[in-house]
Amino acid sequence: MSAPNRPALTDEQRKRVEANRKRALERLQQKNGGTKPQETTSNSLNKNQNQEPPKKKFQFQPPPIRKSDYIEFDFSTMKDTKGGFILDETHKRGDEQSFDDWKKKQQVRDMPPPMDLSQMSRCFECQSIDIDKNLYNNFNVRACRKCAKEKSEKYSLLTKTEAKEDYLLTEPELADTSLLPRIEKPNPHGYSKMQLFVRFQVEEFAWKKWGGPEQLDLEWERREQNKVKRKEKKYQEQLREMRKKTRAEEFTRKLRDGKSLGEKHEHDWAAPIKVDSHTIKRRCIDCGIETEEVVI
Repeated sequence: MSAPNRPALTDEQRKRVEANRKRALERLQQKNGGTKPQETTSNSLNKNQNQEPPKKKFQFQPPPIRKSDYIEFDFSTMKDTKGGFILDETHKRGDEQSFDDWKKKQQVRDMPPPMDLSQMSRCFECQSIDIDKNLYNNFNVRACRKCAKEKSEKYSLLTKTEAKEDYLLTEPELADTSLLPRIEKPNPHGYSKMQLFVRFQVEEFAWKKWGGPEQLDLEWERREQNKVKRKEKKYQEQLREMRKKTRAEEFTRKLRDGKSLGEKHEHDWAAPIKVDSHTIKRRCIDCGIETEEVVI
């Protein structure tokens, strides 16, 4: 069977087909985001494949600006509280905490549960297993947080200066960690680190060294008395040196005036002054000494 013959298109139909084709191409171009439709010929495909992608031109990117390098207080980020001061929003608020504090809390929170309760370390005061890990790890003290808070005088921390002045401990004794465990923290008053000790450990060592609190008080009183004696002795030495200098100046003045060093002083009394009916007062014109005489 032969294929049926198609009727020839008129000029009007050809124009309509061409218009439809252009309209379809425009729709396809809009759908592809404004790009031209891909060419279907093999020559155009080979041409597009052989073309290298265009190289991007190097563009200078300025470094980021860090205002903290040259701006200490940015008033544009601060809030005026109308109370006489300006609140810096960048500073840490009271409810926030540092990373070290958070890490310590996580260590306490993430501790594994005890396997055998009979082998667990217990509080020395109440036999609780919830002991303070900071006291236990740093000072080997078995005390729970509740007892450490209630008996703060016993488990409080002392500085190195307080241990030396109040309990009369020496520098080598405080430096020996086998005798007195300690922790070190930044000192807010200087560059050297601050050493902290547990009070009851310092007291036990001091009682053992001096024989008890009464002997410690006696030793403290003895040292205070020696301190007063040394101060008085130093004052007497300074007074003696001052007298020597005064005597030397007197000799120098006599030599300058042409007087002999062994010359005795004779008082030149002024006219007597009557104090009462039986007493008169005299005064030397040269040296200024005053005497009172009783007239019988």
